[in-house]
Amino acid sequence: MSLKSMFFGSSDDILKVKKERDSYKNKVESLTQEVYELQAIISKEIDSTKKTSFVSGKIQRIEELENELVVQKQRVQDAKKIAQEANHVKQDFLANMRHEVRTPMNSIIAFSDMLVHELQNKTQLSYAKNIFASGHKLLSLMDNIIELSRLESGIFELKDKAIDTSLFFNTIVKEYESKAYNKGILLTLKIDAGIPESLVLDDQKVRAILDNLLDNAIKFTKKGTVSVKVVVQDINAALNRTDIAIIVSDTGIGIDLSNHKKIFEIFEKREENITTDFQGTGLGLSINKKTAKLMHGDINVSSKLGEGSIFTFTLTGLEIILSSAQDTMDESDIDFSVVKPEGATIMVIDDVKKSCEVIIDSFKQTNTRVLTHSNLNEAISDLKEKKLDLIFIDINILSLDENAVSKVIAKMSKAPVVSLTSTSIKDVDFVKDGVKIVGHLKKPISKMELFKVSLKVLNSSPRQDGFSSKKIQNKNEFIHLDKKAVEEFLLNHNKHVLPHFNKAIATNDLDVMATFAQTLQHLAQEYKINILVEFSQELLQKIELFDIETINSMMLEYKGQIKRLQNL
Repeated sequence: MSLKSMFFGSSDDILKVKKERDSYKNKVESLTQEVYELQAIISKEIDSTKKTSFVSGKIQRIEELENELVVQKQRVQDAKKIAQEANHVKQDFLANMRHEVRTPMNSIIAFSDMLVHELQNKTQLSYAKNIFASGHKLLSLMDNIIELSRLESGIFELKDKAIDTSLFFNTIVKEYESKAYNKGILLTLKIDAGIPESLVLDDQKVRAILDNLLDNAIKFTKKGTVSVKVVVQDINAALNRTDIAIIVSDTGIGIDLSNHKKIFEIFEKREENITTDFQGTGLGLSINKKTAKLMHGDINVSSKLGEGSIFTFTLTGLEIILSSAQDTMDESDIDFSVVKPEGATIMVIDDVKKSCEVIIDSFKQTNTRVLTHSNLNEAISDLKEKKLDLIFIDINILSLDENAVSKVIAKMSKAPVVSLTSTSIKDVDFVKDGVKIVGHLKKPISKMELFKVSLKVLNSSPRQDGFSSKKIQNKNEFIHLDKKAVEEFLLNHNKHVLPHFNKAIATNDLDVMATFAQTLQHLAQEYKINILVEFSQELLQKIELFDIETINSMMLEYKGQIKRLQNL
């Protein structure tokens, strides 16, 4: 036996040991790998547990906040309910007080009125008159307090109805004629020609505001005039709405600048130092302004102490009442041949045969061609082939599929569109990328209204009537002018004409624009600048015709004219 065999055994034994060693090694490595895998799994489980714990915490917090929100909402509802109940209690109390005060006050007013007519003693007569006037003031104060309380409590309801614009304002102003006459004051009313014949508004609330403004104007004016102007500030043909301003001006005592805001505050009067002749509760204008704002309008004042006051009451977004054939009397004298004398092409899209017939009959003796369609698909096919000047279309067809029809027509034709409607269009929604709506006609169609809208649209191609904008832009028009005369003109223009122009641009007041045009005309005639003479003459014509669109365009063009003169 060798020494090696003695110590290590035979070669077979050694090989066996090596195999066992390798086997154990593999097992160790395998177990080590399993340990790593188990550690990774445990780590993931720990992370997952942490994340789950975090998410659970957040969910729990959200649930707590939601429960708190429910509690807070309930508290708000409870507080609102309590406030409403308090308001009702207050309103009931004020109504009862008004009733309780009115009953004895009626007796006081009635008997004091009797005494005024019976007493001969001047001192006693003065007492009776004071009792009579104070009784009326007290009742007025009660009414104002109740109205103010209702407004501040959010109790406000508009009762809109259609009114005859001219009749409405004439009736109100006429009621104050005798009061103004007795004071030796001239009371005037001017309603601009562009004011729509009928509007939708709350006549009682507008009357109440105008009553107070007129009453104050006459009260605070010892001599001179009180004037009422009703003017259009803007007309939206597409939406059939208008913004108007009712301007009440007087030549009275005026209001200091520091008091302009105060007079619209509760219990503030026009002047802190006014005499007893002008005493009042100071509630009227405050109520008026709050009411005007709730009607989407406003009241503003412009005044100087000792120079009178101008109160401007604006109303925005008033619906214009469309006239139909039922509202029109005699239409036999209307001459449609003056509408685009050279001829035009009109399309009517309506399934109501009568509407098509009225439009065809109206243009029968003219050079205008009328195409009619009751079927939308046929109309669209025709639109692809023909160039149109004007489209009349039923509003229900136009607004089909959420204005999809309007968008399709807009892509095929740039012709202006007049809708035909049998109802109010107040709630109709028109999309921006649809057709260009320039007006509306009510069914059954009035030939007079058809004539008006056709004349306005078809005869208003870019400045065909009168003064041409190309004339303004042509520099050659100024070549013949003497440069020294132009320099003198520009000096005088900056001094005498430019202030009127700037004021006209700032105020959009047609009277101011007319003053600007007249001043310009006189100056242009003096220096023989004929193009400006023609411009001012046409501007005066457009002001007289109340052609707002052309007026605005001409006022913008005027700056360019002066610049070209300066560059000569």
